[in-house]
Amino acid sequence: MTRMPATETPDVTVLQAMLAGEHAAVYAYGVLGGRLQTAPAMQLLAREGYLQHRNRRDDVIAMVRTAGAEPVAAEVGYGLPVPVDDAVQARTLARHVEDRCSVLYADVVAAATGNMREYAIAALIDAATRALGWGAEATALPGVLRP
Repeated sequence: MTRMPATETPDVTVLQAMLAGEHAAVYAYGVLGGRLQTAPAMQLLAREGYLQHRNRRDDVIAMVRTAGAEPVAAEVGYGLPVPVDDAVQARTLARHVEDRCSVLYADVVAAATGNMREYAIAALIDAATRALGWGAEATALPGVLRP
């Protein structure tokens, strides 16, 4: 995991948005992981996603603190965009999570320079690749909202 130097911090608002997204991603992966008992390969992908988002969340907390701000707290719970009663719905939620995180990372790519930008690019690539593993369609510009 690449840690960011204190000297390359973009607007803290962008970081806080990324942190809020990571809080939501960690929550969502906790929910969807419980619905994959009959799908061992997806359980592994969910575990990897959960750990990656938890690590990124911790990184972004450190970045926000380095920027001199108090990190936004996680919500007690999150409204999920789809019900998650089975493995198919869990895959749908995972694709949604990775797509939303890609958008947040793309915002940081647009706002940052140097190592911070490299970090955000790596996070964007990671989320886009994981989304493919969950069955998302490939796109030329992951993280860019489509009309």
